[in-house]
Amino acid sequence: MITYFNLHRPNSDRLIGDNKSYGNRERISCPITAEHLDGSRRIGPISIQMDHNSRDEMMIWCYLEGPVVHEQLLAEFAQQGFTGYRTKPATVRFRDGSVSTEYQEFIVTGWAGMASPESGIQVQVKKSCPVCHWKNYSGITNYEKLIDWSQWTGDDFFIVWPMPLYILITERVAQWFLGRGVKSFCLKELDDFDQPVGTAGFCPGLLSNYFPEDLAIKYGRPLGLE
Repeated sequence: MITYFNLHRPNSDRLIGDNKSYGNRERISCPITAEHLDGSRRIGPISIQMDHNSRDEMMIWCYLEGPVVHEQLLAEFAQQGFTGYRTKPATVRFRDGSVSTEYQEFIVTGWAGMASPESGIQVQVKKSCPVCHWKNYSGITNYEKLIDWSQWTGDDFFIVWPMPLYILITERVAQWFLGRGVKSFCLKELDDFDQPVGTAGFCPGLLSNYFPEDLAIKYGRPLGLE
């Protein structure tokens, strides 16, 4: 089994920004019910408001989306040869009103496929929509069996479905982050995700809500997830 970690937002709420752009979204309705959406994705660049004026944070997080990463750190990622991500423009406004465009939205593109059935995660057919892409998945019972490594693209940053909000990183990235002294993140182990074993499960929607369109088609279309 390959050693990996969950790259997670810091524990301090002071370091979490307010995502001012989250509500600017394209919403795709289910054709048969108003109880759920077939898709929901942000339109336009991410914009984050901070409650401090610190300029030394190389990574800035907000809930549900992000993080954004400073261009200096992104240059170092490239030097290290890290793979499995793309970037898009972002703006960060600090408490004093100044705006920085030196950050880029960090979009994970590495793929580890569907969670292994041995993890306990399975589609709950009776709680899924028969018409659109809305699916409900059961919770995890075995974190050690979460990933089927035969589906992994080999990238340093990656996700496993149906957990697209969990940024997974290889051991070499984790070691580099710690050695580099990057601030504003924490690393979590296999069994230290936000969702304990045996809880309700996951309902992530479409893969294209999280991945670039070309990759959503490449990985999601064969699985009916795009």
